[in-house]
Amino acid sequence: MIYNQLGHTGKKVSAIAFGAMRFLPEEYNKDPQLCADILLRAHELGINYFDTAPLYCDGLSEEIVGLAMQQIQGKKPYVSTKCNFRTTSTAQGAYEEILKSRDKLQVDTIDFYYMWSIRKYEQYENMVRPGGVYEGMLRAKEDGLISHICASLHTDGEDTVRIAEDGKVEVLTLGYNATNFAYRRAGVKAAYENGVGTVLMNPLSGGLIPQHPDYFSFLKQSDDENVSQAALRFLLGQKEVNSALVGFSSIQEVEDAVAAAKNVREITEETLAELAKTFGAEMDNLCTSCAYCKDCPLDIPLVPMMFLYNETILNPKANIALRMKLQFDITPEMAAKCNGCGACERICTQKLPIIERMREIAALQI
Repeated sequence: MIYNQLGHTGKKVSAIAFGAMRFLPEEYNKDPQLCADILLRAHELGINYFDTAPLYCDGLSEEIVGLAMQQIQGKKPYVSTKCNFRTTSTAQGAYEEILKSRDKLQVDTIDFYYMWSIRKYEQYENMVRPGGVYEGMLRAKEDGLISHICASLHTDGEDTVRIAEDGKVEVLTLGYNATNFAYRRAGVKAAYENGVGTVLMNPLSGGLIPQHPDYFSFLKQSDDENVSQAALRFLLGQKEVNSALVGFSSIQEVEDAVAAAKNVREITEETLAELAKTFGAEMDNLCTSCAYCKDCPLDIPLVPMMFLYNETILNPKANIALRMKLQFDITPEMAAKCNGCGACERICTQKLPIIERMREIAALQI
């Protein structure tokens, strides 16, 4: 395993980090230990950064991570968790959330604590205002409850640069991968130049990259690697990148990702510039299937519909109406129920035009 300095935190983290948000419901509802075993195997293989949040996995992720932490002997991995406006907007509320998370994680100190899911600079400003979440995090840091103050961003390059240069956070977790690097690289570079650590979420674009191996085959540097490994090495080869945060559902997925953190070659600026020419601006509009929009007030199956809409970008000739029926047993008529309330767009981390896409899907014919 490769270990990199995480900005100016003084900590070295594994090149592959564990995202504890994709455990399978049938496993954690049956026996949380099944999920904890995946974390334990990751630790055996050298992963030393476990990322979770209070709302992941129907609210059980932090407890699963805590279960694994209690079974690890010797040096513990670093843990990170988060809070956002869905949980609190005040300093006192943030402090109380930190106490709750610390207890669930079964640790004395949370290593990295995040202002979560910031989508635009105005949200960041609201968090760092007097009496806001950031103030509560400062107090928790003084009291030894957390070690480092961080931010999880879904912002564009310009807003990411502003936050990286503001000097308040020590680590940024960013949505950054082979599909959008050309449009978000400025933020990653700004973090590096300001001594802010970088942990990259959605490194495989929510599974989109491995699901289209032919399309992304140009990332491969040798015939003996698969496209997922190539996509991870593409990120890890950039000097500004400290760790790639992968969401795992099985031990096999962990082992495959760890194998990618070997034989990593440096990616030059010239290579990045050439690769950037491969993508059109539409690539930054691919849905990563984060599923934050799943609770539609009208029960429209937004997640599979948005997932399949990606096909219209990658393959304009794809018959996604047929795939909707065969793969998910849903129909375009379901999208026609959309009344444009905007609940999905307000929570979308990528700020995608979901309402417009529902109209397009509703017009499809099998």
